[in-house]
Amino acid sequence: MATISSIGIGSGLNVNDIISKLVDIEKQPLQQLQAKATSIQARISSFGTIQSQFSALNDVLQRISAPAVWKGTTTSSSNANAATITANSTTPPTSLSLDVDQLAQAQSVVSGGIAKGSAVGGGTLTLRIGSWDSGGNTFTPAGGSSDVAIAVTASDTVSDIAAKINAANAGVTATALNDGTQDRLVVTSNATGSTGGFRIQATDDDGNNTDEAGLSRLAFDPATLDPVTNARFGMAANGLPMQYGQDAKARINGIAVTSHTNTLDNNIPGVTINLLATTTTGYGTPGETKAPVSMAVKTDTSLATKNVQDFVQAYNALNQTLSDMTKYDAGSQTAGPFQGDAVIVGLQNMVRRIIGASNSSGSAYQHLSDIGVSMQRDGSLSIDSVKLSAAINNGSELQKMFTATGSGFAVNFARFTSGALQSTGTLTNEAQALQNQLTANSKQQDKVNKNASTVEDRLRKQYSALDAQMGQLNALNAYVSQQVTLWNQNKNG
Repeated sequence: MATISSIGIGSGLNVNDIISKLVDIEKQPLQQLQAKATSIQARISSFGTIQSQFSALNDVLQRISAPAVWKGTTTSSSNANAATITANSTTPPTSLSLDVDQLAQAQSVVSGGIAKGSAVGGGTLTLRIGSWDSGGNTFTPAGGSSDVAIAVTASDTVSDIAAKINAANAGVTATALNDGTQDRLVVTSNATGSTGGFRIQATDDDGNNTDEAGLSRLAFDPATLDPVTNARFGMAANGLPMQYGQDAKARINGIAVTSHTNTLDNNIPGVTINLLATTTTGYGTPGETKAPVSMAVKTDTSLATKNVQDFVQAYNALNQTLSDMTKYDAGSQTAGPFQGDAVIVGLQNMVRRIIGASNSSGSAYQHLSDIGVSMQRDGSLSIDSVKLSAAINNGSELQKMFTATGSGFAVNFARFTSGALQSTGTLTNEAQALQNQLTANSKQQDKVNKNASTVEDRLRKQYSALDAQMGQLNALNAYVSQQVTLWNQNKNG
């Protein structure tokens, strides 16, 4: 409220000071309320830490309740340059010997030289995906494949033709290559393996589809010979570099296996082997020499170790916070923000009881202490690495202890922490109760301030009225004094 600067002139009193002191008396309850509000804010902040750590523990428990996170494998290869191995989490431990006899490769052919930038010749190239026999004498179209016709104009260069082949999406990739003096067409199958090969037949505008002139120079059809020369022509001509598509060949523990690609993923359930280089020298010859790769799939025990460590770490963080916030420090004579709080102390006791309880999972391990996780005097957990290692190596018993449906330790504990964190759970209710206390405190402060403002208004009105009356009396007194003085002067004169 604005201060009336003239108040007190009539009475001569320091009215503003009097009113200020009286209003301060009315506001005295604010000090206690403000101190209480500070305490509630501190409890809300501390409780936020408890909620956060409960949530962190719940996250760990939810994760390690799933059986899949306890299962894992590690793989090894004695020659990772020749072959690598991966396995899924359910693959049982195994070991094997691998001979890489032959890598899968894609068919690739190269044309003879054609004058740089010159036209090749018009006509049609017809492509078909399929497989060739070892000598290139028989072509077997792949099931479901069909001829793809590519029209070539009389002015098309090697580069133009390569672009048209690629645009046809015929299962091959064409490249225009300049060898330094001449242009060549390189055609490579998009797929490796014997069934990913291709045939290219030419219908040449010059009327001869099997000679070394015009578009027939870009044909690849070794099963068809030039009737004049009785020789292969085009990209199948002798002396030109070429390779047929071939399958990968390997031996797993001496058993021959094949694949259209350099990936073996259908031979051992859950296992994928990537072939990178051959290990057999002189494969199929009398002087064949093998250098087998030793491969292994082992159980990854690091997952179980990490699960237990993550749980202990999350629990210990919560335990330390609960201990600090509920204790009384005799040295400093200070109490934690929740010292004696029935809700928080109750939660602390509950989590410790869960830690010490047995479970009905059917596992060989009934208590955490059975696997080397023991509670200390301060409520924290410690890990005996020797006992834990023994439990981890005991088949699936450790996993069962934590994850058995409806009864596993992590399952039960997660049910408790999730319940506490739910909208109607203990932690949420306590947080709301603290917030309600702070809201009520704020309303009480508003009430005190409002009452003080009302008192100040009343006092200012009262003192203003008093000041006016005192002013009138002072004026009357001055008038009377003046008249008395005049009377005395007249009398004496």
